[in-house]
Amino acid sequence: MTIFASHIHRVRSFLDQKKRDGSSREFEAEIPPAWPPAGPRDIVLVPDLALELGHPDDASLCFTVWTKEADLVRDGVITLIGPDIPETGSGRLPLGKIVLVRMEQGGEDDAYERYRDMDLTRFSLSLKGYMLRAASRHMREWSRISRDAVSGGFSFRTLGSALIHAMKAVDGIAAAEVVFITQSRDDVMALKDTAVHADRLVQAMNKMAAEMVEDCGNCEYQDVCGDASEMKALRETLASRKAG
Repeated sequence: MTIFASHIHRVRSFLDQKKRDGSSREFEAEIPPAWPPAGPRDIVLVPDLALELGHPDDASLCFTVWTKEADLVRDGVITLIGPDIPETGSGRLPLGKIVLVRMEQGGEDDAYERYRDMDLTRFSLSLKGYMLRAASRHMREWSRISRDAVSGGFSFRTLGSALIHAMKAVDGIAAAEVVFITQSRDDVMALKDTAVHADRLVQAMNKMAAEMVEDCGNCEYQDVCGDASEMKALRETLASRKAG
């Protein structure tokens, strides 16, 4: 699948730039994560709070894109641009989180269903001292980390490892890579246009799968579908299935 190839290339260009200016570093994921679980979901209350990521008053941009091209995703790699959690200690950090996924070869018509499964993984993470407080439809996430977790060494390698582990448990996912950005609002929002375009493609897929609208001229997503031959092929596949 090459629908998101251009989006991944834009992410790669951004990462190359940050690597050149020395503001990025990479970690290898620990699979399975070494951090203790917290049951179904941990609760971090204000008295226990050390650090917030993506607070509503700060920048937050989180999105996932996928491909079937093996060379576009570096499996198990976590990139961090900006300060790590132990280096910050307390307060707040802006949050950029980009997940790059490689799907196994197969049909394109179930891509949205698999994306939905991938998207739900963020709610299933069980990490002692970490709580996803809110996740909005507008590609934003707000999370909390406890004082005990910070003092115990909770890091973006910890969080990224758990996320990659959860992603690869989704049926049909062969590889996953995560990018975290905490350096500044400008850096977090640098890929906003890429994220918005990718999100519109995802919503177009959802509409195709749910409504099977064939009147493309009156569809609000024709601007993005018209640029992607794969979207046209997907529409034809779904139409054929519906007819058959």
